[in-house]
Amino acid sequence: MTMALLILGMGLCSFLPRYLPLVLLADREMPAVAKSLLSYTPPAVLAALVVPEMLMPGGHGMQLSASNPYLIGGGVTFVAGLYSKKFLLVTAIGIAAFYLSRWLLG
Repeated sequence: MTMALLILGMGLCSFLPRYLPLVLLADREMPAVAKSLLSYTPPAVLAALVVPEMLMPGGHGMQLSASNPYLIGGGVTFVAGLYSKKFLLVTAIGIAAFYLSRWLLG
């Protein structure tokens, strides 16, 4: 019984903060500033997920060296993204750079 109440409480704590603003603010127009700021959310979340693993592979301290295949792959992906806006192409280039550098570095 205690476990069921705990799971129910955790579900409510996760669900309500997402649902209530959706219901309470559904008929209002979002200000342009808020829309502009929210457009930065996906890149910020992606960076927060990717950059720590690039700089600290496996969580074993900072590795800012040319022998870090994660850093090489990320750098090549970033540069490819500046030149091409094609997501699949940029992703393929990044994966190829990562595995090629991993193979070359041993």
